Amino acid sequence: MWPFSLLKKLSQDPAVGQTRGDYIGCYLLGTHTSGRDDDISYISLATTLEQLQKDALQYLQEFLQQHPELATAERLAVQDLLENWSARADAHLALAGGKPSKPLAVQGGSELFLRTGMRARKKEKGVYLE
Repeated sequence: MWPFSLLKKLSQDPAVGQTRGDYIGCYLLGTHTSGRDDDISYISLATTLEQLQKDALQYLQEFLQQHPELATAERLAVQDLLENWSARADAHLALAGGKPSKPLAVQGGSELFLRTGMRARKKEKGVYLE
């Protein structure tokens, strides 16, 4: 029975901030165009909630500045997410153990997603930087 439990453990992503060889568990925050699997853009691959919040708030503020033509309802939805980021992100990540199937927000044809995953660790001259 133990080979199956070992295989299951190795096939799962490490917890956020935990390492496994050349990889580290992280939060994946990005945008995705509905219906297109090849159109994913990552905003943050943070390994802490503090860095995730910093990256997310910066992105949302820049989004509002760059899109002054947004309809009032869409602008209010983005402002609400900006003002209530911590509570909304925590609630969203609590769904399905950090792998929610629904997007955090939808703006036009784009979806803002937040989930846990893993990424390659930063390495320089054979030494991990994180």
